[in-house]
Amino acid sequence: MDLLALELSDAGIMAAAKNPLGLLHIDGVDQESPGFALPGKDQLIVGRAAEGKAHLNPLQFNNSFWDQLNTQPLKQPNNYARNHAEMAYAHLARIWEKIREQGDELVIAVPGFLSRDQLGLILGIADELSIPLKGMVALSVAAASKPCPDRMLLHIDIHLHRSEITFLEQGEHLTQKDSVTGEGRGLNHLYTEWVKTIAVEFVRTTRFDPLHQAAFEQELYSRLPVVIAALQQNSSVMFEMGADSKSYRVSLSRDLFVKKGEAVFKEIHQLIADMRERHGEPGQPVTFQLTHRMSHLPGCREMLAGIAGAQLIELEPGCGAFGALDLWDHSSTQGTGRGVSLLTSRPWQRLEPPSTARPRPVQPISHGDVRPTHLLYRSAAYPLSDLPLTVGSGGSRDGIDVPMEGELAGVSKRHCSLQFQGDNVILTDHSAYGTFVDEVRVTKTVILKLGQIIRVGTPGEELQLIACVGRNET
Repeated sequence: MDLLALELSDAGIMAAAKNPLGLLHIDGVDQESPGFALPGKDQLIVGRAAEGKAHLNPLQFNNSFWDQLNTQPLKQPNNYARNHAEMAYAHLARIWEKIREQGDELVIAVPGFLSRDQLGLILGIADELSIPLKGMVALSVAAASKPCPDRMLLHIDIHLHRSEITFLEQGEHLTQKDSVTGEGRGLNHLYTEWVKTIAVEFVRTTRFDPLHQAAFEQELYSRLPVVIAALQQNSSVMFEMGADSKSYRVSLSRDLFVKKGEAVFKEIHQLIADMRERHGEPGQPVTFQLTHRMSHLPGCREMLAGIAGAQLIELEPGCGAFGALDLWDHSSTQGTGRGVSLLTSRPWQRLEPPSTARPRPVQPISHGDVRPTHLLYRSAAYPLSDLPLTVGSGGSRDGIDVPMEGELAGVSKRHCSLQFQGDNVILTDHSAYGTFVDEVRVTKTVILKLGQIIRVGTPGEELQLIACVGRNET
């Protein structure tokens, strides 16, 4: 029997398989499926597709159904869901349909804030979907990486609508002892504040207001993860938007994002202080195990590193799902009957070192990597810069820097553009037909790596990211 595991967070559910060991594509080509739902023409749209249209339909989308999982009637019901539980059902059904060929049993790593009634609803949903659910594991316990002798151990996570601090008691077993949350100030709150900040910068410097139209607002939300990724390694990034045949650019500083996140970080700081007062010993150093959702936020690591006696461990994406697989392999509760167990404790010393066999996720380009310098098309190399290099079927009068030749079916006049944002090369898809990188369709923007192949059109024209010895070579 092949076991699969889910890491449940409304910020992005992730799935891992054992054979071979790795994260699965759970939502199209993405490895994370966010908790968004939106009524469509003939079905409830969920996950990444719903997130990509949410701000085009601000009164219809819902992203709180996992956080507020219940069977109470919605204030604004739709033809496909009468309550949050039915939205969660649709989301889990979509995920299971995507991954079921990879395994025939499932275990779920669940956050600590879910109540027993909510866990019961998840069991009921899994049963209705005929999902062979073998058990549940506390996400914080599954994700923990290694013992920290003589230190207080706290697991820190952030979801769409709340941050979560969990105290893990270390002994012969690692046990989830206490969990507190800061409700209302999760990623959803942060993203809203950061989008408003970007809009203010556009108005202040260019007089262009991207919140004036829903399509531009949605574009801000869709491109925000790329900005956040770039700000992990750079003090500022250039952000460009096109409207009415014009281009508008602003510089976004990391300090600006940190400032707008201060309210959330202060709340997390206070929750940590309260947890240390309740369970810690005077002067005891503390280790923070941060999920990737938390550690990637601009300013988060600096805030936590400033706490006296703090040590930071950044957990890999999907660590809860990987840990659930490992834990269930060695659990004495498996195979003891038809009941589904919730494990909140496990032997602290693993039978084998964690993560050694796990494939590491692809990381954004860093200063030490060889980054692309040119875009190669039909033996000509076009230099990349901080300004967009635009690819399409139009001509120079249309602002096209790399004009397509040959078969142009499926190629838009202004198809896509590439530019530096700090140390990253960012591709932005502007087309109606889609842009493909290594045959994976781009969802608005993507960070590119050296050697990757870009395809536009059908059967298509191919371009490649290369690095030249001299930046002036063409």
